[in-house]
Amino acid sequence: MGSYTPQSSLLAQIGSLTTVNAIGLFLVSYTVYTILLYVYRLTLHPLAKFPGPKLAAASFWYEAYYDLWPYKHRYLWKIKELHDIYGPIVRINPNHIHIHDPDYFDDIYAGGRRKRDRDTWYMHASKTGTMSWSLLQSMDHDLHRVRRAALNPFFSKRAISSLEGMVVEKIKRLESRLAGSYARGEVVNLTNSTAALTMDVISSYALGGDIGNLGREDWGSDWLEAFRTVGLMRPMGRQFSWLMNPLLNNLSPEVVKWISPETAKLTKKLQYPIEIINVATEERRKNGGNSKNEGLLSANSRTIFQDIVNSDLPASEKTPERLNAEAGLALGAGTETTARNLAVMIYYLLHNKDVLDKLRAELSPVMPAADSPVALADLEALPYFSAVINEGLRLAHGASSRMPRIATKNLSTSNGHYDQTPVMQSLYLHHTNPQIFPEPFRFNPQRWIDDPKLKPRYLMAWGQGSRSCLGINLANAELYLTIAHLITRFELELYDTIWERDVENSHDCFIGVADLSSPGIRVKITRDALGA
Repeated sequence: MGSYTPQSSLLAQIGSLTTVNAIGLFLVSYTVYTILLYVYRLTLHPLAKFPGPKLAAASFWYEAYYDLWPYKHRYLWKIKELHDIYGPIVRINPNHIHIHDPDYFDDIYAGGRRKRDRDTWYMHASKTGTMSWSLLQSMDHDLHRVRRAALNPFFSKRAISSLEGMVVEKIKRLESRLAGSYARGEVVNLTNSTAALTMDVISSYALGGDIGNLGREDWGSDWLEAFRTVGLMRPMGRQFSWLMNPLLNNLSPEVVKWISPETAKLTKKLQYPIEIINVATEERRKNGGNSKNEGLLSANSRTIFQDIVNSDLPASEKTPERLNAEAGLALGAGTETTARNLAVMIYYLLHNKDVLDKLRAELSPVMPAADSPVALADLEALPYFSAVINEGLRLAHGASSRMPRIATKNLSTSNGHYDQTPVMQSLYLHHTNPQIFPEPFRFNPQRWIDDPKLKPRYLMAWGQGSRSCLGINLANAELYLTIAHLITRFELELYDTIWERDVENSHDCFIGVADLSSPGIRVKITRDALGA
């Protein structure tokens, strides 16, 4: 047992005082630093001259308040209010300028040789981890250009036309499932079933074998939930990238599961394409440079990653990390947005019988019976069908979020220069702008026929410029072919579907998300033209 001495007591007191003083010094220093930082952002920062709320200019916590708690993913709608107060140009956080001006869209989302980088903070990009190798996380313009060039040939109009048979085959599987539901009098969840379709299409093309969600009783809803988790985590990732990036990239599965079960589920799901790519890469190595693994990037069927593995691209663009990242991105990007577009378009057709009747009348000459073969090119040539697709894209908000771009030079307006500044618009605000689209929340395909200039100038559902959606041609093929086949064969009616809960874009999670309590857009089938 130790003995007490005055000296030991004095040392203990000094140690205690030192700890207390250190904590106090840290708190005082941090407080002073924060105050000086806020003063700088409000007075000396390059964006200090732009209008907007002082709290938003001083701190990112203003944005967090509307995106994290007590609101959830609602800052987009607050930005709309800020534009109503401050005008078309608003400083929405310490480093970002948001513009609500349709005629300035092309300048922000430029193509050609005008360089536009992505914003690292907004994308909560990491220099390590699986997704850091992906096209989406390529912040630098030139790096993005190189990576996209490797994928462009697989999504050209010509390449997608060769996939038409595969897409129709998947649609026929969906039809078969719906016919079974009709026979049993079941309610069909369109939100889940369209996601099953789009995921099986993109996985077939990318990986050489579909995920099989069309054959699952629940339509593979766990995959959709995993992707939805990504969107719900985005605001947290922006505000706390120092925590979220290591959580997703570096921690062991056991630790991740303990901290966040939803994140663990997502990580496990993304192992599927990673394992397929790894198998194909190893098979290529063993077979002297050619992938021979049947069913997984099979040499007998053309797939995106089979061609990349067997291509003459630099070795740096064919590493497992690179291919794994693009595989995960392909599944997510090729599933969610197209599925939401499909489900919402069908909702609006069922909710507007006059539009549905007019579309069926236009389809009749090229698809006279429910089992009539029809070419994608013939569907795309139908003016009213194209108008329906355009209006559906406008209101589905497959991509709704603001998309920051950083110009390296020569980006300015009468209000100032924006070089090296993250500047952005929001697709949701753009597509619901009453100055462009009168009665913006009304489903009115006729507007696209009455004003043919609307589409090339104001339909931005797939983005714009050098970073526009890579998969636009595949997505359009799925939209035209699926809607044509379903509305020709089946009579559908909405079942307990409420626009405000199940359709309206209520949360900005990069893609549009309905109310978090929504069970999905649901229908009952009242007639099958090919039924007994």
